[in-house]
Amino acid sequence: MRVVRRWVIGAGGCALVIGGLFWALAGRSGALDLSQRTDLMAFACGAVGVVGLVATFWRRADEDEAAAVARLAREVKAIGEPQWMSSLGGDLKAIDVTFAFRPYAGARAAELPASPAGRLEKVVEDYRGLRPRRLVITGEPGAGKTVLARKFVMELTRVRADDEPVPVLVALADWDAGEPFRDWLTRHLERDYGLPAASARRVVAARMVLPVLDGLDEMDPTGTPAADSRAGRALEALSRYQDGTEPAPLVLTCRSREYDALEADGVHILDAARIGIDPVTAERAHDFLALRGARRPHRWDPVLDELRAHPHGVLARALSTPWRLTLVAVAYERDGDPAELVGAGTEGETADLLLGRFIGASVRSAAVGAGRYAPGWVHRRLRVLAVLLGPETDLALLGLGRFAPRWAVRVLELVQLGVILWVVLADLALDSGERVELSFPVVLAVLLMIAVLVRRLRAQVSSRSQAAASMPPAGSALWRVGVRRVMRRVPRSWSGLMISGTLLFGIWQAVPQRLGGQGMTSLAPVVGAVFVLYLVFAAAAEVDDAATGPAGQLRGQLALATVLVTAVAAVFYGGEAMRLPTSVVAMIGSAVVLELLSGLVEYGLFRLWNLRRLPLRLARFLDWSVAAGLLRTSGAAYQFRHREFQEWLVRHPAP
Repeated sequence: MRVVRRWVIGAGGCALVIGGLFWALAGRSGALDLSQRTDLMAFACGAVGVVGLVATFWRRADEDEAAAVARLAREVKAIGEPQWMSSLGGDLKAIDVTFAFRPYAGARAAELPASPAGRLEKVVEDYRGLRPRRLVITGEPGAGKTVLARKFVMELTRVRADDEPVPVLVALADWDAGEPFRDWLTRHLERDYGLPAASARRVVAARMVLPVLDGLDEMDPTGTPAADSRAGRALEALSRYQDGTEPAPLVLTCRSREYDALEADGVHILDAARIGIDPVTAERAHDFLALRGARRPHRWDPVLDELRAHPHGVLARALSTPWRLTLVAVAYERDGDPAELVGAGTEGETADLLLGRFIGASVRSAAVGAGRYAPGWVHRRLRVLAVLLGPETDLALLGLGRFAPRWAVRVLELVQLGVILWVVLADLALDSGERVELSFPVVLAVLLMIAVLVRRLRAQVSSRSQAAASMPPAGSALWRVGVRRVMRRVPRSWSGLMISGTLLFGIWQAVPQRLGGQGMTSLAPVVGAVFVLYLVFAAAAEVDDAATGPAGQLRGQLALATVLVTAVAAVFYGGEAMRLPTSVVAMIGSAVVLELLSGLVEYGLFRLWNLRRLPLRLARFLDWSVAAGLLRTSGAAYQFRHREFQEWLVRHPAP
């Protein structure tokens, strides 16, 4: 019924427009003279083009629930596969960590599986045996909580039935329990997995998303009392998360010590099962390092001998987590002598030795651009970002604007308001032919009124508008994929047909008269520019956000900003020819700038403020850091490879 109504409205609107044009252009003389006809045709073409362009960039999702769920499953797989390899240091084989179910003290717990396997490879089977399906994964720092969560997501996505929810890994660090959990989850589906807003709301409302929430312990600074912590409020909100009359399924990861403290204060998720990840035994650490050190086996003999001789010694305890084992394999894979680890007196000394070599080893063995940057230079730039993030873990490029100096943002807003007021008043003065005298209270009142409007407009800017345009890098093969999809979609969409019709009409206007056209050759560059813009933005919209990476949103925003600012400048300078009041053009321009101020301009201020402390091409550097294994991606954000690495950088300003 909705499709029929849409066709009726569309066909009726087109009939009215075409009928009005025939009436206005009928006969040799017609109802309008030649100049008026030209203006009318230009307006009609422009209106059709604008409608088509808006429909293309702002198209609404018409996916039903099944299609939206299938799309989410594809995005989870596309994002998860490279993240899995990155989390293992460029390898595909993970240590088969073991875990054990722990009792819930004095709380309602889930019914456990009859015969739990307690192994990484069998985590999905153990989860499916829970009733209800609520699981809390705990372990020491570096024990493999995130690896276990990623394995769970990848494996369940592979074997899930069509009626099972899609597991989605989301970092908890940016959630405040004041925001409803469903709204927060919907926002991350849009930002991290590129789902249209309507599709994201639909799958969340249908409980077809299994939230895998990573990093409960990262929501608060160390030592925050449970009663005052965001983590405690989050657990209370998650306890109320339900599916009908039953507790809704979810998975949560947290460090053991922090979760124990929350449990001791009576704050925990009801109707859940808790597992604790076991330390890696010296025997399994020995087998893993023997496998990873196959390129230089003689260099690893002292380490392997120490693990065999002292299975509970300092080195065995220091290497008792998957993270530390991966770290030692990367640090000594190509050079260096791992035997120096045997002489470390404490676990902290061992960690400092490994982390001190980590950046240099990653730089030299990077899969892309090995040796592009000096290790010391990389250390200092990454430390700047680590200090800025503080206890947070997600590094979203456009989100860095919040670290710009607040006074600079306010000054920019005041300058903008002053320019708007000056242009509007100057235009009024020119129109009236009289000098406008305004007292200071009047000017202040107008400025305050505009400031209120600015605040109101900026508050309405949604996260979706920030993520609406996501583009692949220049020269990427993804552009060819997007263009092919656009060419297939054009004949089947209203926006494509309108754009095609407008372009054909523009080409006819630009063709010389001797060839049957109208001879308006000056339109040729405009028609070409419109066609290129349509193809670029439409092709980018056809590419999955997961494929463009975290930097895709920044590229899209920069491209959109360039187009909008150019359009506003063209209208401003051509306003007299089009008989548009300068004040109107100023207000249109201010709306564009307000949209940009919501993220892009603040990001620009941040970059200017940190011009000497961060690389000029920050996105390129961050992408290289991911390829080198120093960072990882989580949806539309970058993260340090491990929280221990992030904290170590904060403590070590110099390489």
